[in-house]
Amino acid sequence: MKRSAAILLSVLPLLWSIGAHAAGLSVESGVQQEYWEDTRDSSGSQTLVPLRIEWSRGDATIGLLAGAVRATVDIPGTADRSLTHTLDTKLNLSYVVQGKLPVDLLFGMDVNLPTGKTDLSAADLALILDPEIVSITTFGEGVNVNPTISLAKEWGPWAAGIGIGYNVRRTYDVSTEAGLTDYDPGDILSLNALLQRECSRGYVGRVFGKFSRFGKDRLRGADLFREGDYRMVGAGISRAGSAWEADVNLRGTFRGTAEIRSGGSLVTEAERSRGDEWSLEASVRHALRKDVSLSGSVRGLIVSENGYSEGASRHNGSKEKIALSIGCDRTFASGMALGVGLKGFLMTEEAQSVPQFREERTSRGIALAFRIGLN
Repeated sequence: MKRSAAILLSVLPLLWSIGAHAAGLSVESGVQQEYWEDTRDSSGSQTLVPLRIEWSRGDATIGLLAGAVRATVDIPGTADRSLTHTLDTKLNLSYVVQGKLPVDLLFGMDVNLPTGKTDLSAADLALILDPEIVSITTFGEGVNVNPTISLAKEWGPWAAGIGIGYNVRRTYDVSTEAGLTDYDPGDILSLNALLQRECSRGYVGRVFGKFSRFGKDRLRGADLFREGDYRMVGAGISRAGSAWEADVNLRGTFRGTAEIRSGGSLVTEAERSRGDEWSLEASVRHALRKDVSLSGSVRGLIVSENGYSEGASRHNGSKEKIALSIGCDRTFASGMALGVGLKGFLMTEEAQSVPQFREERTSRGIALAFRIGLN
């Protein structure tokens, strides 16, 4: 596959995992320790041990992502909660058709295997946190099957791609104690698109977008909720040289009005319960020598107030976050790779009412990760 088409396929958001498709086996694991606290005297931690295995032969790839987590949370006025369990296992199958048709094709199948923890106690539901605070926000789901297909085409310095996926999500028990049994999260239809152009001196510019339509959430067969449409648009620029790589991306995320349960049926909410999101991320990597590299990134996030006026029962205030990370990676002639990373964040939030009430707060967190891989 030519260079621009390869880059295009690798960055399409639908693709869970794609590499250079060289024959062989690669394994990666490690440990990540996270800690966070806020100005309401709440705190918590997560210890994550992931395992990623990928096997490629020709144009076919099989990937497996598994892991285990220990999560804790300490909220004033309640007993400390903790949970140690394996996570759901993600199986990915993909096959690339390249150079044989007018467009390059990637067929994929993502399967979620329910090896994680479902049917939490009512108290353990407090361990499900904002994804801007912790890495693991779902400890287990049902069997999900997500077939995908992506197409890519290049002409001269230009390349374009589109992708579509339909995630079939099956029922599971969230918490018997809380009355959340036989929960059906609804299916998700996702569309992705990307257009990029190679410029002089190694620069690559791109625009991209994603649209998702959500099915109805159901509880014991009764309609419960339907998330509003998800729309994301963005633009980015990157440059790769012999010793330096840099990348900058700007994204805007806009969510439609949801459907909420009222009077025994679903009705469209009066305003959007989720505010618009804008994020800007810049990253850089520098090769100190052929086998050692340093990396760093900064990300800013702004979430505006939702559509409800202040004082309304479904009003959410704004949110701002800044996150920084640094890392170092080392490769060896044997095929082994080692890495270490450190990241931290600071986030301020106004009072939130949806999906549950939370007073205004400022949160901060830090995470340290070690990685080891073998190709």
